[in-house]
Amino acid sequence: MKFYTAEDLQQIMQIGHKQAEALMRAEGFPSIRIGRSYRVEEDALSEWLSQTKSVKLDYSKC
Repeated sequence: MKFYTAEDLQQIMQIGHKQAEALMRAEGFPSIRIGRSYRVEEDALSEWLSQTKSVKLDYSKC
């Protein structure tokens, strides 16, 4: 089982730091919180990407 951080998401999805942080906290995104940081499991991310066409990000939580 492999987990990605927000920094990993930046590279994988070619998005900025704030977008990656907001995505990790977005409702419906399959991340888990460990202490102050968030992680997403590789398979859960792949499944989410295949099922999701758009997502509204809330930057106020970053």
